[in-house]
Amino acid sequence: MTTASTTSSSVSSMTISRCLAEAIADRHTTTFGLVGNGNIHMISELVRIGGDYVGMRHEAGTVAAADAYYRATGTIAVASTTYGPGFTNTITSLSEAKEARIPLVYVAGMEPFVDGRFRRRPIDIDTPAILSALDVPVYLVQPSNTRGTIDAAFRQAEQMRTPVVLAVPHNLVDATLDSTENAHLRADLGSWYGSPGAPSMDSVRDEFTTQIIDLEDSDPIEGLSDAHRSIARGLIKRLLGAQRPLIVSGRGVVESETGDSVKKLGDEVGALFATTAMARRVVGDEWNLGICGGFAHHGRLSTFRQADVVLVLGAGLNALQTRKGSIFGEGAHIIRVDWDPSVYNARKPFIPVHRHVDARLEELVPALLSVLDEFRDGTELTSNKKTWRETIGQIPERESEELDPGCFAETGVDGKLDPRYVLRRLNEMLPEERSVVTDGGHFLGWVGKYLDVPDPRSTILVGGAVMSIGLGLPSGTGVAAARPERYTALLSGDGGTQMAAADLGPFLNQVRNSKAGGALIVFNDAAYGAEIHQYAIKGLDERPMLLEDMDFASMGAPFGVQGLSVTSPEQLKPGGEVEQFLAQHAGDACILDVKISRVPVADFLKE
Repeated sequence: MTTASTTSSSVSSMTISRCLAEAIADRHTTTFGLVGNGNIHMISELVRIGGDYVGMRHEAGTVAAADAYYRATGTIAVASTTYGPGFTNTITSLSEAKEARIPLVYVAGMEPFVDGRFRRRPIDIDTPAILSALDVPVYLVQPSNTRGTIDAAFRQAEQMRTPVVLAVPHNLVDATLDSTENAHLRADLGSWYGSPGAPSMDSVRDEFTTQIIDLEDSDPIEGLSDAHRSIARGLIKRLLGAQRPLIVSGRGVVESETGDSVKKLGDEVGALFATTAMARRVVGDEWNLGICGGFAHHGRLSTFRQADVVLVLGAGLNALQTRKGSIFGEGAHIIRVDWDPSVYNARKPFIPVHRHVDARLEELVPALLSVLDEFRDGTELTSNKKTWRETIGQIPERESEELDPGCFAETGVDGKLDPRYVLRRLNEMLPEERSVVTDGGHFLGWVGKYLDVPDPRSTILVGGAVMSIGLGLPSGTGVAAARPERYTALLSGDGGTQMAAADLGPFLNQVRNSKAGGALIVFNDAAYGAEIHQYAIKGLDERPMLLEDMDFASMGAPFGVQGLSVTSPEQLKPGGEVEQFLAQHAGDACILDVKISRVPVADFLKE
């Protein structure tokens, strides 16, 4: 029999670190950490009770790995570091997660908190001020609010699509819980000491749910909310009235799991499809133009520009997704539907849109299908006009030598491998059940074009939200931990690989211990290629943009991982050296150092 005094004694002996560890373990997620004296107590407790923990070698990698874990699974992961320099090392990856709207929980050490005030030492920095500048919500963990605060942090991360920091003051890491107050959580995030002034979740949600826009049609439809029936009727009328409707699906369609419904909608109205890079395969391949924007194939560009009505679902319409404003024709009527809870930094499309609708896709897309059924049962679907699909007969070829001279070359004029040829061959050789993780860099402009994926969550493109390189290796670690049954293909440039080299070991170990194995594939042009093609051509001195021609094939040797240097087209031929090497290391880790030409220029840089 458990008495009240026994329960009280049990709670009073529970420390903050133990409570954090148990709460994280209970969620059956993975923690990516690098230990220091600000978080070692929590990590020790987590490992002791059997929590899933992956040790990283650079603090930036902890957040990047947790970010990638979510992108690959839709499950929130945890990052953890110590305070001071351990925290500041995560700022780039934390910014990427914030701007990309990736939910994660980051348990960070923090400066001591005594008598309602922060007591900073020389090693400490103003953590709340930095998080305020980043617009990242932060909760201060104290003995009186630990468990409730943990739950609130996960809830806010999930509902608001944002990283959330759980800040643990250094002097409280082994403090025991206050049993009399621990169950009470302050609802207003701005009420605790040191808060950067974040609003409560309820106030944010209320503000956004009142911003749904009426698309000029208010006839009631029974069974739908007033807001959604107006939007749905207006959108359906616009789509049915279009000659050449196009539906562009972004990551919001993936997150809301509405891909099948969006495909049904497009099929019903005869629309063509396109996706963003992170939403590939979400509506299948039939009548799909592929990736919209800077990664689009030349053979599809004219078709994109013929669309007269473009319905954009769950995508930001940033510069890359719009090919810097040129992907759609001037006369296209563009409607964007997205729900962005980021009040302080709401995303603005790179191009003007005629209608913007703040609505949840999981609510609006079913409403669109319901309204379409209403129209079908009534008298409003009477047109016998040909659909765009019937007019064009089939989707145009992706590319041709005429539209994109040199696109089928095996090498550049410098004799080194053409990255497009390399990716076409890798597409044939790598296991079909794969996750494709791509670091930032010039080479990424070709990955989405030529390396296929089996499902929408198999494309993990990192660094793009803040234009960073060097997050690839830790992101690959996160993906390998998230989907061990899938082959992990990590593609990185030579500059990004060197920047992230601290986390090479965790990546290789995680891949080696997974069921399917994986490879680090370095696209090595001995340069910062993006800078070469943007600035050297303008007359800037290219010498700072050049890198040593490194031997990445041997960089796995300290970890017992073999590599192969790829320099000629013959190595990539069917049955060639690369195919044999990959077969020899099936289910294991390996490295390909691919010497690519600097001559080809990716479209997203050219345009």
